[in-house]
Amino acid sequence: MYRILERYQSEIVINKSRFISVMMPISTDSEVKEILKDLNKEYPKATHYCYAYRVKGKEKSSDDGEPSGTAGRPMLEFLINNELENILVVVIRYFGGIKLGAGGLLRAYVDSCRSVYSVSKIYKVEKHSLYSLVVDYKYYDALRNYLIHQDGSIKDTSYDEEITIIYLSSLINKDDLLEITNGNIKIESLGVQEVFIERK
Repeated sequence: MYRILERYQSEIVINKSRFISVMMPISTDSEVKEILKDLNKEYPKATHYCYAYRVKGKEKSSDDGEPSGTAGRPMLEFLINNELENILVVVIRYFGGIKLGAGGLLRAYVDSCRSVYSVSKIYKVEKHSLYSLVVDYKYYDALRNYLIHQDGSIKDTSYDEEITIIYLSSLINKDDLLEITNGNIKIESLGVQEVFIERK
């Protein structure tokens, strides 16, 4: 799945109608009502405020007065097809006086989603495990050197009678760790964290 971490915006004009697209992260569906209220204030007198969102397994879309199925549903399909979650996309339309027809409207709303998507920084979400690795001082240099060349990151190091390294990784090879430290290592799982990796 993919997410964004901040608000993005773009605008396209089709046959004198302005389509302003806003894409933003959300963590619950209860935020949507307030966001729509704020966008109504930010863009007063717009003709339509169509939207779609996916968050925590919930999906919803609205045509907001446009012909049924020409706005909200294709916007939601765009989110689904691009594997976007915890995201709300709103397309605000100022009608320019020329009717676009059902097909034209559908294309306009999908193109609006594409437009804002193209300017957004997209992150892949992966679940990585957090580990506590406790070793004697004499094994520290070899262990640290090994870890920094792996696909993970050292989040913290504390120095007491032994050294404790907090390490975040998608995969840890316990056999390697045991070999490096001659079996003198305590490995404890501290749970799972979401890691955001920017898509190139």
